[in-house]
Amino acid sequence: MAEVLLGAVLRKLANFTFDKAIEKALSFYGIREEVDKLSRELGFIKAFIKDADRKHIVEERQMQLVKHIIDIAYDIEDAIDIFHSECPEKLKLPGIRGHLGWLPKKISKIPFLYQFQQEIKKIQSRIREINEFRERYGITMLGIGDKIPPPNTELNLIFDDSDVIGFDTHRDDVVKLLLDEAYKSLAVVSIVGLGGLGKTTLARKVCNSGDVSENFGKPIWITISQAYDLLKILQDIAKDLGILSENTEDKKELAIKIREFLEEKRYLIVFDDVWAEDFWKNIKNVMPDKNNGSRVLITTRFKNVAKMADTKYDPYELPTLDHEQSLNLFLRKAVPKKHHCPDGLPDELKSLAQEFVAKCKGLPLALIVLGSLLSTKSYDFHEWKELLDTMTWQVDGSECVDVIATSYEYLPLAKKLCFLYFAAYPEDYEIPIIHLLRIWVAEKLIPQEDKRTLEETAMCFLKDLVQRSMVQVSQKFYDGSIKYCRIHDVLRDLAIQKAKEKNFLVVCSKPEDWKRCNKARRVAINYSSNANELMNDYANPYIRSLLLFGESLKLDCSKYRVLRVLGCMISCCVVLQNFKGLPHLRYLKLNNEIAGKECEFGEWIRGMKYLETLDLKSSKHGDLSEWIWHIKTLRHAILCLNHNTQGPQYQ
Repeated sequence: MAEVLLGAVLRKLANFTFDKAIEKALSFYGIREEVDKLSRELGFIKAFIKDADRKHIVEERQMQLVKHIIDIAYDIEDAIDIFHSECPEKLKLPGIRGHLGWLPKKISKIPFLYQFQQEIKKIQSRIREINEFRERYGITMLGIGDKIPPPNTELNLIFDDSDVIGFDTHRDDVVKLLLDEAYKSLAVVSIVGLGGLGKTTLARKVCNSGDVSENFGKPIWITISQAYDLLKILQDIAKDLGILSENTEDKKELAIKIREFLEEKRYLIVFDDVWAEDFWKNIKNVMPDKNNGSRVLITTRFKNVAKMADTKYDPYELPTLDHEQSLNLFLRKAVPKKHHCPDGLPDELKSLAQEFVAKCKGLPLALIVLGSLLSTKSYDFHEWKELLDTMTWQVDGSECVDVIATSYEYLPLAKKLCFLYFAAYPEDYEIPIIHLLRIWVAEKLIPQEDKRTLEETAMCFLKDLVQRSMVQVSQKFYDGSIKYCRIHDVLRDLAIQKAKEKNFLVVCSKPEDWKRCNKARRVAINYSSNANELMNDYANPYIRSLLLFGESLKLDCSKYRVLRVLGCMISCCVVLQNFKGLPHLRYLKLNNEIAGKECEFGEWIRGMKYLETLDLKSSKHGDLSEWIWHIKTLRHAILCLNHNTQGPQYQ
């Protein structure tokens, strides 16, 4: 991460230019010289940085040193961006903007320039301390580079039911419970198992069974996850049934409507990934019982959650895979087209394969991710052995985080940052690929390559993450290209943990979380409560990216001057005040009516000299066609030409 961040900061320093009058003022006070000196010192540090995220080859003192370097790089980025944002307003002195016939002899008489100069000097002092620390403790950091592999045309792009072995018997057992003719009353069937064991995959297999479809029709599938919102669950059920009225937010009204609709039907509702013990108590009154064999299927990690569902059936405990099944699944991913059994492997790799499988303790997700990691390596004994030697742990039967973390550590650096971005999305969220890739590009996470656009390189990154089974493809276009993807909740937990450690991104799950975002560079709002007061009273002026998955927000843009990405990812109501306060914006996606006059909004858009993506497909914005052609950096524009018609997409 330090390499990527330092590279971005060095590019900023190299492009630290203004008009001739301001440049002359910067040179007059020695600020230009200070900036150039800072650039040289950072370039020296970057030459010695290596990928310190690989903990198995990096000492703790190296990790601490790199952490300080990242903090310094962030502070430099803040100083430059804020200077660029405020300079045109603060430096309106006649001498500077005119013929430079007047300038005070002491820079302290121009507070804005003086403050910036002192900030640069403080940063230089911190860099000197880092160099002294490195020399004192003999810390060596040799540079390594990340080369992007060519596109792999043989990628296994789907993690589907066929990836999981030995589930046919379990599927038949659960189907038998659902179709039990001896019990006509409404009953709950629970699938219980460890995280990464395949509970959701088994539930999908059950729902896709011909017998289930014949008896229940199309099942209703609702994902619950750790923090559930009863109103949203009721809205999702009503939406699936086709009875959701627009803006219905009355839980009692929705519950009555759902119950009445299901009264005379034989139904199957799946509640996937339930964590809370009180869930069934809060939802059961919505389910009518007409003694027609209706069923509810619950998947959960916890036996006590299953037992709270007051049903006649004992929880169906999903076991881990046996050794033979584990080896079969591992080899499918590790050597997908050449070897499907141990006898097909080179002799020297057979014993290593057995050891890798033993590490995973029969957990399908661990086997899939570890096998996918090995699929990126050659069939070389030393390569496999080197990886095995780093795995000094044993999965204890309760989680597969260590296996997942190993796969993360071996990602090329730029792809690590792309993976960390998945932390922003809520659990089980269907992520539109087109939005994800454009945000990666706007964030400057994607390096420029010859003969490829940035979006093409970003797609290669995504396909590599899919091949490694760190991301799942959930839906494709008719031509086979990826449309939506998702991430397993175990992998999402890892992404959140690593993103927090690196100060890369913070997830706010409740309004109070906003108060701990004072140093965050990227924030994802994943709650629905009104947060206007907190967002503006505790504004973080250094936030670069703000992704909104909640509702009802009034954002004072003047307090977020260096914001680069602003994305309203669902149909939430976001009112933007002082919109012209976002000069650094590169990605803008809104789903609501724009506040302010149409002509003013057009002028603000025109003034965004860095804007790359403008997505107002679901917004009422008026005609912006005369304004957007003035934005030279614009790469993608999705506009609604009127309130009822989707406008063209300009590439």
